[in-house]
Order: sequence, then structure tokens, then C-alpha cells
Amino acid sequence: MRRLPWLLALVFALVGTLPTQAQTLDLTFRFVPDLTPPAVTPVRAFLPGSFNDWGPNSSGRIQISAPSAMDYVPQENEYRKTLTLDIGGTYQYKVHYHNNGDGSNFTWITDPLNPVFVGPNADSQIEVVDPMFLQAARETDNGGNIVAVSAGLFGTAEFTRIDFEVNATTYTNGLDFYDAESGIFRFELPEAVAPGSRFALNAEDMMGRTVSFDIGVPPPTVVDQARPVGIQDGITYSDAEPGKVFLSLLAPSKSYVYVLGDFNDFQPDDAYLMRRDVVSDDEVYWWLEMDLTPGETYAFQYLVDGTQRVTDAYVPLVLDPNNDRFIPESVYPNLPEYPDGAQGIVGVLTPGATPYDWQDDDYERPAQQDLVIYEMLVRDFITAHDYDTLADTLDYFVNLGVNALELMPIQEFGGNENWGYQPTFHLAVDKYYGPPEQLKAFIDAAHQRGLAIILDVVYNHADQPSPLVTLFGANDANPYVHVPEQHPFNVFTDLDHTYFGVQRWLDRANEWWLTEYRVDGFRFDLSKGFTTRDYGGDVGAWSAFNQGRIDLLTRMADEIWAVDDDAYIILEHFADAREDRALANYGRDAGLPGMMLWNNLNRAYSQSAMGYPTATDFESTLERTYPPNNGYPLDGQITFMESHDEQWLMYRNREFGNRSGDYDTRTVETALERMKLVGAFFYTVPGPRMLWQFAEIGYGGGPGECLRDGGGGGCATSDPGRTGNKPIRWDYFADVAPDRNGFNGQVQVTSASEREARVRLYKTWGALLKLRNENAIFTSELTDVDLRVGRTADRYIRLSYGGAPAGQPSEVVIVGNFGVVSDDVTVDFAEGGDWFSYFDNGDLELASAGPQTFTLLPGEFRVYTNEFVEKPEAGLVVTDAEQIDTAVPATLALDAAYPNPFATSTTLEYALPQATDVTLTVYDLLGRQVATLVDAPQTPGRYAVSFDAAGLASGAYVVRLAAGDSVETTRLTITR
Repeated sequence: MRRLPWLLALVFALVGTLPTQAQTLDLTFRFVPDLTPPAVTPVRAFLPGSFNDWGPNSSGRIQISAPSAMDYVPQENEYRKTLTLDIGGTYQYKVHYHNNGDGSNFTWITDPLNPVFVGPNADSQIEVVDPMFLQAARETDNGGNIVAVSAGLFGTAEFTRIDFEVNATTYTNGLDFYDAESGIFRFELPEAVAPGSRFALNAEDMMGRTVSFDIGVPPPTVVDQARPVGIQDGITYSDAEPGKVFLSLLAPSKSYVYVLGDFNDFQPDDAYLMRRDVVSDDEVYWWLEMDLTPGETYAFQYLVDGTQRVTDAYVPLVLDPNNDRFIPESVYPNLPEYPDGAQGIVGVLTPGATPYDWQDDDYERPAQQDLVIYEMLVRDFITAHDYDTLADTLDYFVNLGVNALELMPIQEFGGNENWGYQPTFHLAVDKYYGPPEQLKAFIDAAHQRGLAIILDVVYNHADQPSPLVTLFGANDANPYVHVPEQHPFNVFTDLDHTYFGVQRWLDRANEWWLTEYRVDGFRFDLSKGFTTRDYGGDVGAWSAFNQGRIDLLTRMADEIWAVDDDAYIILEHFADAREDRALANYGRDAGLPGMMLWNNLNRAYSQSAMGYPTATDFESTLERTYPPNNGYPLDGQITFMESHDEQWLMYRNREFGNRSGDYDTRTVETALERMKLVGAFFYTVPGPRMLWQFAEIGYGGGPGECLRDGGGGGCATSDPGRTGNKPIRWDYFADVAPDRNGFNGQVQVTSASEREARVRLYKTWGALLKLRNENAIFTSELTDVDLRVGRTADRYIRLSYGGAPAGQPSEVVIVGNFGVVSDDVTVDFAEGGDWFSYFDNGDLELASAGPQTFTLLPGEFRVYTNEFVEKPEAGLVVTDAEQIDTAVPATLALDAAYPNPFATSTTLEYALPQATDVTLTVYDLLGRQVATLVDAPQTPGRYAVSFDAAGLASGAYVVRLAAGDSVETTRLTITR
């Protein structure tokens, strides 16, 4: 017992001699600008991260004096920043540098010296340990050869030994090149060595703890040999030998390439060193033949020059360690696990895979002039966002009457939830929507129901980690890209479509989707971005006629039609009309289908739906709804009222719609009736049509249903932007369970009466499409079309087709009142006799041909055929005045003008709760009266007054409504 105090004293003495474990560690981060042409020459550099509020930055820009600024060390041409961080802590960061003096031109990059990155923005990540190394670097000259090796070595105890190795040369005097104060080890090589050479280091501190790392490999001896005949870029499987795979990579200016994968534990192995096939200085292929197990799935990537790991641009599936963990099992069952030893994105290949058993061999896609396309984003259409669930909705499309589905981009994109226009791997299916086999099953099922599948594809640009960008970098030395970009609407990295490598990749991608997935065609996003390298990028000239761009697109079209001679090619082009028409007519004289161009009539149909058919400040005429009126072939344009880019018609109806007396287009019921009206003047016009998802049930104007950047204003800051998630509103169509409805976990309830009104819109458009699909007069290029759809409220469409099949109508008349008061519509009927009202508004028996006059309620329309066709169910459309709301306004109200601001004219609306004397006047800001619009007694109701501001100067004005003893005011702004 007496020995215990002595033992305790000894223990305490021994503990006292040991170093105390620090809680923090000083780390010096470095940024070494790349000197390979074109050299990176920043004005200044910063280290933003989770440790300093990411700069801080404002909209991505870091101010010159920000605390994240790094210090420049000219003798090493590098930037440094020392931070005190917690041991055991994990931090994310990036490198930010300014390209000009004031920092308005800046660049964000993932740390080139750190292979660990996470998240959709590829943020670099470190975990602080004691001891640790940081940022092993092989510093290069402008030829890419290594001239120095360096690394950060940090710990709470002094380092007593540093050994290092460059290729086969070992050095034991590493302490001579270590600066303990900064923590930087740096050794200048006696002679430069090849790119990717091996750099290994092992250090030991005074406590016996070690830290080591190993990057690169000694440059191998490359074998030059031509590729076997029939080998394509990317992955080629052997038909004769199921386990044989050929890989081929187009990579001029590279020194050597290894294939890394599950088959070699992702380690360089001479058995997987790729052979080199030099066709020319600009055309160098690296290729490898491998024998693998048929039916097995393998992950792989390329190690280029010992420094760079990239994935093949042609892979059908990629694995991502940062994002795949967020893909639920219910969406992607049995997703392959990310392999040990890999770094970053890896590709997947499966030799000898069992092909999908297609059941659609009897499918025939609709002719181009017959197309009615339903554009959709899977993410915002069904909560489950997978192809199996989407297949469950196919009857919904069939019953509506559309015959094609256009899927917004589903190729692998950045992150998980994404609009799709940030493509990274253009031949891979993004896993957020499910596995490739489910996509094939969905397309197969759609074909069996007569529905074509069109893919929205993005080939004008790519984002990292696309190998098209990362293999050579986002700089002008990369033959795949334009730096700087060649047009003003570029996002991410602009691809150079004049380069044969881009053309070959593009053609292979199109062939892949047409053959492997049996899609029926493509909608090419921003096809006007297929510009030539010497174009210049002037904003004004970008939309001008460009023969080089025509040549690029027609070359692509020829390659597509060589694979599938009636595949759809749809262009979002909006260029000079001569260029658009040249593309629309290309190939038709040779029996090819020709291309179709997007025809945006969102504003014109919006104005008409809202009840402003005579508006001049905004387009209100529907003349362009018939493609031949624009000089195009009948199927040369895809006309639409809405797409993913525009504000919803229903939102504008409910927020800005016109009113007069008791008629108010802003109520839900009347707004839905107006959608039926524009549908009648949209689906009955010959030529391909397109609708945007949920328009058929009146989407827009409900909770969260205002597109902040869709035009028109009035949205709340909480409303979604174009690319943001939208509420999924199946409760507009059916009494559905919460898991099929709602947004962000909030179930949104629609009343039974409102749901019934929305379903009547769906059925009305369905009836119009049934009429269109079953009668040739609505789609034939031989139909004679007479339109009165200009700036007038009383509108009509007359169709005549002498070659109509027996029993089908050869004459059709559609009349409609687009105003907000009752109006007469007069139209000539081509023949006497019986005319049948499709919506049962009353059949006609005419004594002879000639003009007929119809008095129509506001928003009312009728469809007449000279042959009987099966009528839809009764009660789908308004047929009498009793169905219009006649409520007297409860209070005096002066609404905001629409449009406002405006250039020449606007509409002022007000409500009177009782009969009284009314004056409506306009004043400038000096109080001078500049116009009297109303000065008379009026009865209760709603009123709309047009204000013509011709002759008035630009600026702000005040409108004053005086009704009896009450006064209301609002402001106007004239802009010219």
C-alpha cells in the first residue's frame, strides 16, 4: 500500500514529459497556376471555403480585399494561404482567382492538387489529421514536363526524416528541402521528367508517426499499333466473343494512358497500358483489347499521363461517389456500388449483356404533320420521378389524345435534381430517373400505345466532369471546345462543332439513342449554338444568317437519317428566317422528312386567352399558328402556346386577365373556359403542335405556380424560377393520395367543383384532339386554310379538303369570341345543307352557301363540320349566359394597369359597387391633367378602359378614379 503514492508520482511524471495533443493545426494551402498553354496568369487568387464563409462572395464574385486572399510567392510562382484548423475537422473549399484588375472577370476551380472533392459543385475536401500531407504537386514547365515536386507536411511534432522518390531515383535527404516554418517541402529536379512521373514521399516525426503518399507512375514504354478494323471511339463489344471489349480514346498530345478498373484494382498495370495509333498529329487514338467475364459489370476509368483520371465520354452509365448515395433504392434498384480504389466519376461497361427484349416491332411513329407532342420534365410530373411510375401514366396521355412525349434532358447531368441542361455524359442515363432497362421498358410500353418518344438533347455545351472538357481542360488548347464561347447565351463550356472529334461523338450519341433505346427523334436545345470556331460571337450577328451553321446542322441531319430515315429532328433555333426555312426544307427534295423548328406563340395565345385580342404592345395575332403562313412546309414548325421556358397561360389569365362588367377572366372558372377557347384555335390548325405539361388541367396561378423568370411579373420571391422544382398537382385531375401529390411535403387540396372544372378542360382538349386525330382535314398538307385570327375579337378558322376520306368532313368552320363582351362573328360557309356542331351548341341547316353571323358570349367558341362526327359528352363548354358569373362587385376598386410599364397603350380596369357619377383621369407628376378617360354616370359592374398614351413623354403618371365621394389611384409608367 505504501508503494501506491510512488507509482502515481511516477505515472504523473511520465505523462508530464509527453507532448500535449493540440486541438488545431496550421496548414498552408497552395495554388500553383498551370503553365501549359494557354498558361493561367491570375491577377490574384483566393481560398474560399467552409472555414471563411466561402470568401465571402456575392453572386460568385470575391472582393479584392476579402480575408480569403492568398499571398503570392514569386520565386515559386504560387499562391499561399495559412489557416488554423481543428484536428479531426472536415472542410470544403475551392480556388478562386481574378483574371482582371477589378475582379469582375473571375474563375472558380476545384483544387488541382487535391483529388478529393464532393457535392454537385465538386468542392475540394480535406480531413485534418496529425500528422498529414496536403497538396502533393508535380510542377511543370510550359511543355508539360515535371521540373519540381512539392507537398505540404504538417504535424504537432517535428519531422525527423523525409525520404522521397521520383520515378526510380530515391532521395533520403528530404529534410534539406523542407521549410518547417511554412510546412512546404519542395525539390527542383536536376533534369525535367515526363508528365505523370511517379512522386512518392515518406516522412516520420519525433514521435515515430509516419505520413506517406504516392502519385503517378514511371513513364512506360508505349507500343504503337493501328486499331483493329471496326473499333469505334469509346466502347466496342465483340459480336463473336461475348467477353471481348475494345476501348478507344481520341487523345492527341498525351504521352501514355492506362485503363484502370475492377479488373486491376484501379492500379496502373502494364497489361492495361493502351496502345497508340497515330493517324496524324491531330488524330491519335489510344486503344486496348480486354477479355472479361460475359455478363459481369465492370467500373473503369482512364489514367492519362499518370496525373489525370477521366471517364470515357461514351459510357452508358456512370458511378458518382458524391451523388449516388442520394438515389433511393425505389428509383434505382441494385445500383452498382462505387468501387474501392477509384477516384472521381467512373464509367460502367458490361460485356455480353443480355439485350432488352423489345415488344414494339409493329410500332409506326406518327407522321410529322400529325404530331401532337406533350413536353414534360419527369422530376416535376410525378413525385416518384422514375420510369416505372411514368409508365403507369401512359393511359393519361393516350386518353388526352397526344401522340408523342418529349422528355426534357435525361442524359447524365450535374448533381441529382436538375433541369437537365447541365450535361456531363451524353450517352449515359441519369440515375435520378431510374436504370437504363426501366427507360427501355417505358419506351417500349409507350410505343405499344402509339406514343412516340422524343428526347430533348443538349449538344451545344458540356460541363465538367465531361471528358470532352476535362481531358484537355476548359481552355482554347482543347480542340473540343470554344474558349471564349462563340455566342451570348452560352452556359458551361461551349463545344466546337467544327472539330471532327465533336462531330464523330455527336453522331455516335445520336445513333446510340436511336438504336439502343429506339427513341423516335430529338429536340436539339439551343441549336443556334452550333456555331463555327471563327464566328466571332457578336450578339447582334449571332441570329443572322449563317451558312456555316446550316452546314453543321445539315451534316448532322444526314448522319441521323442514315441511321433512321424518318427520325424526328426538332430545332430550338430562332435565327434569321432564311436560315430557319433552309433547315426546315433541307432534304425534302430527296425524300427525307426535313427538320422542324420551334414556333413560340406564347405571348400571342396569352394575350388572346386574357382577353386582349387587339393589343399592340404585345403580340396578339395568331397568324403564325399556321406554318405555311410563315413560308414553312406544313410540318416545318412545331407550334406551341407554352413550353418549359415561358410563363403559364393560366397564371396570366388569373393575374392579368381582362374584365368587363360581369365578365372576369381572372376567376378560375372563366380562366379555364378561356383555355378551351385558345385550344379550339390551336389544335384544329394543321401542322405539328406541342403542349407543356399540365396545361391541359389549367396549371398556373395556384400556390407556387408563378414562374419568376417567365415574364409578366407579379410573382412572389418564394415562387420557383424556370429551373426550380414546381408543385406537382395531380389533385387538379383526381382525388389522389398524398404521395402522388403535393410539393415539399405539403399536400395541396383542390375543391371538388374546381377539380371538375379542370377535368372538363382536359376532356375538352381531348375532344379537340380526337377530332383532329381521326379526321384528315386537320393534318393534311392539301387542306385549304383560311384564318381570321389577327388583332380582332371576332375570329374564325375555315378548313376545306376535297380529298377527305368518305365519311369524314371536307369542310370545317371554327368561330370564337376572344373579347370580354358579347360580339358577332360573321363567316362564309362553303355549302348549304346540314352542319353539325361538334360541342352540341346547336346544329345548323343552311339553305345555301354564304355568310352566317353568330352572336357569341365572351370566350365562347363553336366548331362546325359538314359531316357528322361522334360528339363528346355534353356540358364541356359554355353554351348560355347563365353559366357566366354575374356577381355585383362588393367594393370600389381600381386595379393595376396591364401592361405596365407600356409603350403606347394599356388597359385600366375598375369595379363599381353601385350606380354613381364616375371620372377617370390621368395626371403627370407635376399634377397636370393629361387625359380624361371617363366622365359619366355608370351602373354597378366591372369596366375596362383603354388608354392611348401617344404624344405623352416617357415617365411616371398617376391615374385617379373618382366615384361619388370615393377616390382610388394607381400609377403608370410609359417607356419608349
